[in-house]
Amino acid sequence: MSTILFDKIVFGPVHSRRLGVSLGMNLLPVDGKLCSFDCIYCECGLNGERRTHTKLPTRAEVKEALTEKLSAMQAEGIAPDVITFAGNGEPTMHPEFEGVIEDTIAIRDRFFPNAKIAVLSNSTMLHKEGVFRALNKIEDNILKLDSVLDSRIQQL
Repeated sequence: MSTILFDKIVFGPVHSRRLGVSLGMNLLPVDGKLCSFDCIYCECGLNGERRTHTKLPTRAEVKEALTEKLSAMQAEGIAPDVITFAGNGEPTMHPEFEGVIEDTIAIRDRFFPNAKIAVLSNSTMLHKEGVFRALNKIEDNILKLDSVLDSRIQQL
């Protein structure tokens, strides 16, 4: 299976059937995958195959990259429908996730106030108060909940 790893903090925009014009956000290292799951169908590959050797981008680096990209998009007359946190694994694992979301809201409001903010997540970090608070501040939580047990799926 081929893998897709994003080599930048901000990527795209890409055209998504579900989300429209989506500007991607990768809060994870660019040289590998960082995820609490190891799904066989993951576009980033398996965890053992994609071990990362670089650091996570800092909150300041994310803020700078997003500001630069949205400024350029505004100058080009390209408006995103959504800013989507996805990237090379589970975005909510970033230790400054809540602060990054706060910065993203402020930057979005400055450049494209009608754009939504979405997070694609496997839901494993919802028990962390900062992650939970951050997700409650955005418009579109795309949360994955699954299990191999049918009885567990019914509970979820």
